[in-house]
Amino acid sequence: MGAPTEIENPPSAAGGEELAPGTFIGEYKIESKLGQGGMGAVYAARHPVIGKRVAVKVLSYFFSRDMALVRRFVDEARAVNKIGHPNIIDVFSFGQLADGRHYFVMEFLEGETLGEWLGKGRPDLAEAKRFLLQVCEALEAAHREGIIHRDLKPDNIWIARPKHGEPFVKVLDFGIAKLVESDEQKGATKTGTVMGTPQFMSPEQCVGRGVDHRTDIYALGAIVFRVYCGRLPFDAESAAEIIAAQLHAPPPKPSEIVTMPAALESLILECLDKDPEKRPPSAAELGMRLKDAAQTSGAITEIRAPRHATGKAAAATRKGFASDETEGQKRAAGSGRKWLVLAVAGGLLVAGAIALVLAMRGREPPAGRAPTVSQPQPVRAVVPPPPPPPPAPVQPPAPTASPAAALPAAAPAAEPATRKRAGAGRAGLDKRGAVLTPQPAPPSPERRRKPSRAAREGLIEENPFQ
Repeated sequence: MGAPTEIENPPSAAGGEELAPGTFIGEYKIESKLGQGGMGAVYAARHPVIGKRVAVKVLSYFFSRDMALVRRFVDEARAVNKIGHPNIIDVFSFGQLADGRHYFVMEFLEGETLGEWLGKGRPDLAEAKRFLLQVCEALEAAHREGIIHRDLKPDNIWIARPKHGEPFVKVLDFGIAKLVESDEQKGATKTGTVMGTPQFMSPEQCVGRGVDHRTDIYALGAIVFRVYCGRLPFDAESAAEIIAAQLHAPPPKPSEIVTMPAALESLILECLDKDPEKRPPSAAELGMRLKDAAQTSGAITEIRAPRHATGKAAAATRKGFASDETEGQKRAAGSGRKWLVLAVAGGLLVAGAIALVLAMRGREPPAGRAPTVSQPQPVRAVVPPPPPPPPAPVQPPAPTASPAAALPAAAPAAEPATRKRAGAGRAGLDKRGAVLTPQPAPPSPERRRKPSRAAREGLIEENPFQ
């Protein structure tokens, strides 16, 4: 940002000719021409090493040959950078061509102007409202630094649409607007010089009087009128007719053009008041009132959101500045999802219980039908032992009793109920009337005791009946 420097390898062209692609301006290489305006031409350029894209604005001879004007422009560019507001264009280099023209280098932004966007059809009012509020913030930041735009219009408001993130606005051409005003006050130019665009000029600006920040308020009021009404407050075939209307004709009521909230209509008419004292005192207050008064419904019944290079409607990019979904709605949605999960879990529990009951009922026998129980086989019946019989009189042993009779009587083996009932009829008495006691069967080989060691060695002989 020091003294103007000459370009490397300047083109051998007469002063004022367009810069051809490949021409170097400072350290940037010209790629193409972006546009032409009253103040000069704008070119797209790129740094040959790091590939950074920039926009280079080359001033016309009318502005570049007055060194006092150029020095003031550099000071204003410094002031704009000092603001550091994200909605104001960033100017970061300055220089002079070999033919005497001055230029400055600013950030390159993908997108379009607000004027081009409005020319595509009825805007999305929610997005337009966010853009207008950003313009109010940028103006407030500039006015606090003593910088007045003086040429605020839709073509000087750039809608940047980056590859990543939501669209936002950048206010352009701050330095030149303030520069002209300062030289008029110092007498460097003729008194009564009119600078600006007639459709957005305040009455005091139309007659060349001294202006302040309320001139920007008037221009912003005309922009708001254009956004919500679809037309300009004052327009005619010639600039003279437009200036005459700005000076003497009252602005039309927006409610006579479209359906509009009363608060928004009142705010627009205050901004377009002929008396600067009756306008909103600051851009900050204008922004606060616009935020409360502007509604996304009722102002314009037909909304056609323009489509851009991304292939999606501009109305779909709402993430950063405003969201249609409030925090309460987000909490309500989360609560609804929680209750939905609980309801699904409860339903699964009820369904499982019903399935279990049905399964249990399927195992029960049908009504009116006795359950079928298989009879146990006689050999497998488990019958508790019968109660012991009453003690029988002890009879002296007969002389001819076998050796087994001397052994203690073993308890009769348990028999199945069917066999006991069959044997009950065969029980009887001997000749003397004594009850015959059934003798136990000799023990099976499996139940015999193991022979002792002496018997195994042949020393003694075991009793085979034990």
